[in-house]
Amino acid sequence: MVADAEASGARWVVALDGDLAARLARRDPSALADWKKINTVLAFYESHPEWRRMPEFGRLAVVQDPAKGGLLSGGILDMIAVKHTPVRPVPREHLSAEALAGATMAVAVDSEALTPAQKEVLRNFARSGGTLLTGPPGWKDEAPRGESITLDPQELERLNDIWHDVNSMVGRTNLGVRLFNVSSMLSNAIASPDGKTEVVHLVNYSDFPVEDVTVQFLGAFKHATLLAPGGPGKPLEIYKAEEESWGVDIAKVAVCATINLEQ
Repeated sequence: MVADAEASGARWVVALDGDLAARLARRDPSALADWKKINTVLAFYESHPEWRRMPEFGRLAVVQDPAKGGLLSGGILDMIAVKHTPVRPVPREHLSAEALAGATMAVAVDSEALTPAQKEVLRNFARSGGTLLTGPPGWKDEAPRGESITLDPQELERLNDIWHDVNSMVGRTNLGVRLFNVSSMLSNAIASPDGKTEVVHLVNYSDFPVEDVTVQFLGAFKHATLLAPGGPGKPLEIYKAEEESWGVDIAKVAVCATINLEQ
């Protein structure tokens, strides 16, 4: 959970359950070992505060309306994340040409909720060569109903229809980073504002280390370093991959790891 939160630029609140707290008080060896692991991961991310200041990286943008709860667009973001496609959520009130800079695809689920100026931003994005997917009438990013925090069956069916179109649009395109052999992982890609540094976070949810991970990325980076909790950085060899992509191979990921790319 520490790495899951940190990979998204957040912080995990360390709240020990009663059993672990009691075993720590007794200085139980297994509890002390778990506590050491937690602190090792925390120290790893705390030693890189610059990561929290880096915006989401990706050439796919999804326009959301946080005021409505973003259940429908949030579901789309979850599905995109499972495919390990870098994506940048764009709150509707922040939709601008600058927010879409560098993106090649954009999805606006609830286009009817946009102001005329915001619609013009998306039209200009499409005129400049970007691929734009907007929902037909009825695609609304509605607020939760009552005390519900999940989509109802009708909205789930609509989400599947929207996802079919989004998935067809994205396909196998490299929208910044492509990952291979990472079925048990979550990932997130961020970048410095000047684009000279990219960071790819990997979080392994399986009970065993994952081997032979491949990361393919866009951009002519000269240096790649594998970082992991409790150890020094390890240089990675960058090689030419398919089309405009370059790649690095990672022998093993235990719990979490980070690839730091620099020009």
